[in-house]
Amino acid sequence: MTKKKPTSKAKSSTVVSIGMGGKAEMRKWEIESAMNTLQRAKEIQNDKKLMADVKNMASKKAKEYSNIASGKIK
Repeated sequence: MTKKKPTSKAKSSTVVSIGMGGKAEMRKWEIESAMNTLQRAKEIQNDKKLMADVKNMASKKAKEYSNIASGKIK
């Protein structure tokens, strides 16, 4: 006697790709995004007032994280 495999009525998932390039298009987007990020980072670094505020906040956050790491949660 042969056993029948159970059949499933579930539909298979469909993969939808965006654009025609697939991986190449995604890589292009990734490169453009990285370029924009680097350009913005340079703009931030050149803004002395903003960088002073960033450093101040980073110092406060470092103290907060240090307190958490040492068990001194405030």
